[in-house]
This record gives sequence, C-alpha cells and structure tokens, in this order.
Amino acid sequence: MKENKNTNFENENLKTGQVEDEALKHEQALNEKVGIKVDYSTLTPANLLKAIIFSGIGIFIFFIPCVTGADGEALVPMVYLVNTAKAAASGILHHLVMIVCIGLSITYTIGKAKKDSALGKFHEKDGPFTGILYYLSAIFSTMLVFQVGPEQILNPDVGGLAIDLAGSTLFTVTIAGWLVTFLIEFGVLELIGTLIEPIMRRVFLLPGQSAVDALSSFVAAPAVGVFITNKLYDESVYTEKEACCIMTNFSVVSLGFFALLVSITDTQYMYGNAVLFSLLTVFILAVIVIRIPPLSKKKNEYRNGTIQTPEMRKPGKYDSKIFKRAIAAATTKASGTEYKVFLTAFKDVFSFALKVVSFVQALTVISTFISTYTPAFEWIGKPMVPYLRLMGLENADVIAPATLVGIAEIALPVMTIAGKAIAPASIFFVIVLSTVQIIFFTESANAMLQSDAGLKVGELILIFILRTLIAVPIVALFAKLLYA
Repeated sequence: MKENKNTNFENENLKTGQVEDEALKHEQALNEKVGIKVDYSTLTPANLLKAIIFSGIGIFIFFIPCVTGADGEALVPMVYLVNTAKAAASGILHHLVMIVCIGLSITYTIGKAKKDSALGKFHEKDGPFTGILYYLSAIFSTMLVFQVGPEQILNPDVGGLAIDLAGSTLFTVTIAGWLVTFLIEFGVLELIGTLIEPIMRRVFLLPGQSAVDALSSFVAAPAVGVFITNKLYDESVYTEKEACCIMTNFSVVSLGFFALLVSITDTQYMYGNAVLFSLLTVFILAVIVIRIPPLSKKKNEYRNGTIQTPEMRKPGKYDSKIFKRAIAAATTKASGTEYKVFLTAFKDVFSFALKVVSFVQALTVISTFISTYTPAFEWIGKPMVPYLRLMGLENADVIAPATLVGIAEIALPVMTIAGKAIAPASIFFVIVLSTVQIIFFTESANAMLQSDAGLKVGELILIFILRTLIAVPIVALFAKLLYA
C-alpha cells in the first residue's frame, strides 16, 4: 500500500516536471517568436560591419547636431534635410497640400464605392469622420491657394497657419519616416533594447526599444514616433498595450517645435530649461499614466494573436554576457534585413504622411477658427482656474484656457497668451505643459488614430485630461523653482 502511494507520488512529480518543461519550452518559443531574436552565429565581421554602418548612419542623421541652419543654430542632419526640402518647395508647398487633400477626397470616394479595389484597401480603416476631414481639407486648401472664401478662413492665423503646418508635415513625416529605416532595420533598436530593457521593464513596464521611439519623436516629430511604434506593433515586437502606452507617453514634440513655442512667446532664454524639464516631466508622467486606465486595461496581445504571458514581461537581469547578447541581437537583425527595405519603407511612409497632411489641414483650420472667433476655449478653461490658483500660479484666469486647448493644436496654448503681460513662471508653465500633454489632434492624435493599435477618440481625450491634471502640479513646481 505504501509502495503504491510512493509510486503515485513519483508519477505526480514526473507529470508536474513534464508540464513545467513543456511550459518552459513554450515560453522560449514565444520569446523567439515575438521578442528580440539572438543568433550568435550571425556575429560575423560582415554582419557586424553592416549593423555598424547603417545604424551609425541612422544615429548620425537623427542625433548628431553637426549642421548649421539658416539662423546659425546647430541642427541634426535630418532636420536640415527637412528644412532644405521645405525651402526648395516653398513656392509650391501650398499647391502640393491642395493636390494631396483633393486627391485623398477623390480616392476616399472611389475606395468606399469599390471596396475590393486597391483604393478600397488603402481607405479600409477610414470611417465617415475621416472622410469628412478629407472633404474639408480639400475645400479649405483650395480656398487658401486661390484666396477665395470667407476672410475668417483666409486669415493668416487660421487658414494660413493650417496650410503651412500641413506642408511642413508632408515633408517632415515623409523624409524622417523614411530615414528612420536606418534605425529600425539594422539592429540599433535591438542593441539598445537588450541593454536597457531591464530598466524599462521595471520603471515603465515597457520593452527597451521604447526609449528609441521617444528619442525619435524628440528629434523629428510626434507622428514619426507614432509611425515607428506602429511599425513595430505590426511586426509583433510590441503588444497592443505596449504600443498604446508608447504612443501616448513618448511621442513627444520635436526639439525644433520648442524653438517655435519660445519664439511665439518671445522667451528664447527659456529654451534650454523648457526642453530639459519637459523631458523630465514626460518620464515622470509615463510612470503614472501607464499604470492607470485606460492604458492599464489594454490587451497584452501581439498583432499576430500571441498572448504575452507574465513570464515574458519579467524584467531581465544584468549579467556579464549582456553586452555580447546585445551585439548578437543587433547582428541578427541586420543579417536578416534586405536592402530593398528602403523601397518598401518609402511606400508605407508616404501613404501614412498623405493622410496625416489632410487631417492637419482640416483640423487646424477648425481649431484656430474656434480659438480666434469664439469664446469657446475660454469657457473650456474656466474649470481649470481654481486648480491653477491652488498651485500658486500667477495669472490663472489668463492661462487657464491654455491648459486645455492644446488638445486641438499644440501651438494654440502659447498663442492664447502671446503678447499678454504674464509672469515668466506662468509663461514657462504654459510652454512646458503644452509639450507634455502629447495628445493633439492636428498631428499626434490623428497619427495614433491611423495606427493599428486600436486607440479610440474617447480614450485619447481621457488620456489628455489625465496627463494634464497630473502634469499641472509637477510643471507648476518646476516653473516656480526656476522663474518665480
């Protein structure tokens, strides 16, 4: 009897061990399928050189300020290329925007009529609201090019601003989005991701690659960061939850846009502090916002249907082999990348840019019209006045609208206070707050809606409100410490 019990006990242990072995093999298979692949056999001189050269080009283009701009400032090559392209096309920029907007309104109409056609697939995710924006962008851009229509639309601060931003978006997203191929296809993401993933997982619950996304937005544009994240989500590198968290927390405004914001308020001396404390605030907010709804409720599921398990979310540990593993991860990626990726990448980026251009054109006109000709934004800002006063900010009544209108267009907050007699701390507060809210519908939010991660309009509005409420005391503290 006792022997039978011992035998049964041993059998149960054997079964348990087999189940654990199978589970371990399953986890390893999943990690190989959706994680950073590491093949040490790719550590050859040829693959290493390929990874170093092409990733090095990407780092140089995006992160090394070595080119002098028109105003004498140091620019990264990517920004210089974008500025050069925009300057070369300045005479026809508005006409290009009009052609894009009219073209999209036509292709949208045909695509919805013939859903099985190529145009039908191109506009498959575009709903009625998106269609309305296409039509409005075509109407507005035509009015502005030919200077025909209501003077309120033709106003340089309304329609003029809109078509300028749309033209800038066309070149920025297309050029930067294509050049980012150097960063995402030749191993630098895998290298950095392997090295810092233990930190990113613990602090932000995200893969290490998300740090590169943040930097790409910072030196290019929020839409570029969203594009990178969406591409990695499509490749099952990020889960739905991770992609949504990265897009809504790390798609920060570009360094160039900071220059625009301080120039509008004539506070160029604040530029360095604005950049530094904006980036610091963004990381503080990410720690909090990622852990609360709606982002905390997103699915831990990859695009290919694989469910991310708790084991796959466990932060790794630093060991003596991590650097070799990181290099092997980079060469593994580089060895599998064919050079024709530059052709396929341009097609994806260009189609993405075209849609974003039409959204910028339509929504900027609408938002700036409301801001210029109605008191709507002032009404919206009234609930924020007591909160701002509680934070000890001066001119709370004046800056209150600026805390919420950024959801329409990121430049709107500083536009609402430009030229007004406001305390320096309050000006700094508005500049930094507008850059850390992340969600604005003339660019970043629309890029997010066009992504495949499943973010909805209501969710983006809720995230904007949460980021604003949490950021106000943080930014107010920095503003008072620096300029009070």
